[in-house]
Amino acid sequence: MRREASHEPKFLTNSMHGKLTHWLRMLGYDTIYYPKTDNEIIDRAAEEGRVVLTSDTELHRRVLSRGGLSILLPLSGTEAQLSHIAHYLETHFDTPHEEFLTVKFRLCSLCNGRLKPLQGDRWKCEDCGQEYWVGGHWRNISRVLERARELVNKLSNR
Repeated sequence: MRREASHEPKFLTNSMHGKLTHWLRMLGYDTIYYPKTDNEIIDRAAEEGRVVLTSDTELHRRVLSRGGLSILLPLSGTEAQLSHIAHYLETHFDTPHEEFLTVKFRLCSLCNGRLKPLQGDRWKCEDCGQEYWVGGHWRNISRVLERARELVNKLSNR
């Protein structure tokens, strides 16, 4: 099922993917961490039109059987997980993987609240007050995203 390019997906991660939740928010995607039962996950994702991100094969199958959207991810490896999501979005939402794998400074990685720009390369969450800036940690973020780009290219060339 192909979506309109203007429709930006929202995600729901289960208990296996708390770290990934932070990355997706950093990339500007509305993502909720929802460590609940499978039925609660399926219901909330359906109610809010969210794509379920999981490494649980049974949960993935159940979401799909109920007409929902789900991406089955590798259990570990942030780069591998991001590359699978990027490949899925390119295929189902017409979102180029380069666009997906770019930090957007829109959402707080802690609470999913909106970021407002401050002076210079700084942002502040309107909900929790967390501040963000481009600092020394940026090298690691860039490395992870570059590796994810390499992996999604391999997935695309299968």
